[in-house]
Amino acid sequence: MSERAYVLIKAEKGQEPTAVTELGNKQELLAVDRVFGQYDIVALIEAEDLDGLIRIVGNDIATADHVIRTETLVITSGRKPRPKN
Repeated sequence: MSERAYVLIKAEKGQEPTAVTELGNKQELLAVDRVFGQYDIVALIEAEDLDGLIRIVGNDIATADHVIRTETLVITSGRKPRPKN
């Protein structure tokens, strides 16, 4: 069974669109959306286990250009998104 998480991302002021584009090009991220509020971007990630989630956040998100900080919310229950028709 795989693990999924939402990652809340704060980007440098004025660099939000660039950060969304860069993160959106990373295969490990299932979805990347720009949002308004305390954080600028929300990403959905999936890995085989919690260690895999940690690796994605540490290697692919937190180190990306223009990312200031992240907060990870591990999904404990719910359903997978429906595929688009």
